[in-house]
Amino acid sequence: IADVALGIRAAPFGRPNGKLKTTTKAPMKRHEGGYYIRLMARDLAGTAATIATRLAEQKISIESIVQRHPDGAVEPVNTRGKPSPVPVILITYATTEDAVRQALHAVQQDRVITGRPQVIRIEKN
Repeated sequence: IADVALGIRAAPFGRPNGKLKTTTKAPMKRHEGGYYIRLMARDLAGTAATIATRLAEQKISIESIVQRHPDGAVEPVNTRGKPSPVPVILITYATTEDAVRQALHAVQQDRVITGRPQVIRIEKN
């Protein structure tokens, strides 16, 4: 504001518009950061191991993993007497979105989860 009052004119980015270079954004799949992933997993032995293996194959490290039965039930059962899927929450260390997508595709192919995984990128500070 003081420059305007004094009549000092400067280019907004430190150089004239004509000398600025065009920038390109990196594709989203190359962005890096941690990820929050919510899966509805089949409540079977080895499910967590399968998920962890698929993440490891893409060099994704798990910061935390939580699996709790809804409403505190010990073994939730659906109306057909089969175990109901349980939510599994994962937080990963920094990785690429492409690696997360590939790992989750492999997990879906293994049929250890139901529905579509919910993924939220955790931006770096």
